[in-house]
Amino acid sequence: MELTGKVKYFAKVSGIGISSFVKINLLAAVSTVTVLITAFILLSRGIDVGHSGHVSAIPFLMAMFLSRPVGSVLLLFIVISPYLFFMFGNKYIVSKISNRIIKDNSENYIYPMLDNVLAQLEKKQPDLFKKGADYTLLQMKLLQGVKEGTENKWLKRVIAFGIKKVKLDDVDFQNPNVSVADIIKNKVVNGLQNMTEPSRNNIWIILGLQWLSLLLIWLLPY
Repeated sequence: MELTGKVKYFAKVSGIGISSFVKINLLAAVSTVTVLITAFILLSRGIDVGHSGHVSAIPFLMAMFLSRPVGSVLLLFIVISPYLFFMFGNKYIVSKISNRIIKDNSENYIYPMLDNVLAQLEKKQPDLFKKGADYTLLQMKLLQGVKEGTENKWLKRVIAFGIKKVKLDDVDFQNPNVSVADIIKNKVVNGLQNMTEPSRNNIWIILGLQWLSLLLIWLLPY
């Protein structure tokens, strides 16, 4: 594998990941700030700030909750929605990059890292690959090995994403002819290959819920 070609390829992949990350988080930030400020202004109307807001924010928020409980709950959703954007955004980006690597027939970038991680783990803890192995512990150790690797960070995230999807309870550890390492490699790559096209639906849903919350805060009197 030519080193220069590998560097160029993952520079391109990193560009795709960074571009998607910026777009999603910029959209989330603009929407959240706009909706949050507008919702807070709407909920604050009619609250006696002179008696509840001059001491601290807590009495004011309590007064707002007692006056508009439903609206306050919706405001809380708006406050925590950036976490949902971040969570689903990261999942979408990793799915997108995984899909791109598989479409480019670049599994040869995945196999060497998996070979290295599996070889190191089998050397240090061979019992994990034998009869009666703890599947959860094996998966955890594999993820730790990937995290500690020196390879491209996007490649590590893609492989970790694939490992999390692997199910090992159907592996016959009692069969001496079974290579657990090979099975894991094939399962990871097959799992990535069988993934559906990455979708932004969850991101659009959260965005829609933000603005729906704002609409309800405006329309509902409580």
